[in-house]
Amino acid sequence: MLRRILHAGILVFVILTATFFVIRLAPGDPLNRYFSPDIDPQAMDAVRNQLGLDEPLPIQYAKTLGSFVRGDFGMSITEHRPVSDILKEAIPRTLLLTVAALLLQILLGVLLGMISAVKRYSALDKTLSFVFLMFYSIPSFYLAFIAIALFTLKLGWLPSANMFSLHLEPDGFSDIVFDRVLHMILPVTVLAFGSAAALARYTRGSLLDVLGQEFIQTARAKGLTEGRILWKHVFKNALPQILTVVGLSIPFLLGGAVVIEKIFAWPGMGALMVDSIFARDYPVVLAVNFIAACMVILGNLLADLSYAWADPRVKLSSHGGPAGG
Repeated sequence: MLRRILHAGILVFVILTATFFVIRLAPGDPLNRYFSPDIDPQAMDAVRNQLGLDEPLPIQYAKTLGSFVRGDFGMSITEHRPVSDILKEAIPRTLLLTVAALLLQILLGVLLGMISAVKRYSALDKTLSFVFLMFYSIPSFYLAFIAIALFTLKLGWLPSANMFSLHLEPDGFSDIVFDRVLHMILPVTVLAFGSAAALARYTRGSLLDVLGQEFIQTARAKGLTEGRILWKHVFKNALPQILTVVGLSIPFLLGGAVVIEKIFAWPGMGALMVDSIFARDYPVVLAVNFIAACMVILGNLLADLSYAWADPRVKLSSHGGPAGG
């Protein structure tokens, strides 16, 4: 565990360093938004000096690294307030979206994968396999536009933007929760469907591999019911591989949230990242990328730990992944 945490710390440092230099190599100036022929050049130089943008790049990097170590993400260039305050607002919104999408992915992926495996080679199995492949192949942004066109523009059932209705006058807490759930349905579903399709295909393959083992035939010979065999023997032995896929899907969910949040105007880390990149808001871009990297690494670490928990025969390798014990 100590080795894994040390490796994670080194990886976060590398990501932070790479992000710092890459965004500064991009064309554009964060102060362009303030530029006007009527502004005194000395005033612009004073602002640049106040933000530390006139210092040599190595000095800026050293100061940024030192402030990150102290837990200080600096001030936003565009919003003129601490980046930590902005993140306190954005992080819970993104977690609400991604955690809900992860739970939906697990529910749909495992359930449909099990049905497909139990009904293997049947018409239902072939239909589900086709649906899995279709949703896995459709880009999330295209699926988002289809969902908006169908459920918002044509049917008018679901909202397609923001976290809440702008003119909502709730009678109680239940109205607020109901309104929030309505706004979550489309982005959560679009974000989860691609990963759920991949998980369903992998679940089906893992279960079929276990169903072909000799100990399953022995369990049937002992008179165990198919339901007991499926849950107690088949699913339990396939669980470690399924957990691995779930853990590996966490980076894809966070990455997909960038696009989905922007399309559905969901004010989370993804939308904040896109807006900050276009505005050249260096402190916000660094902080969001740093937090996202930490979340991805933590998710992968939890996946490895759950893998070892699900299968006692597995121990964590010092090289950063599960290894046979």
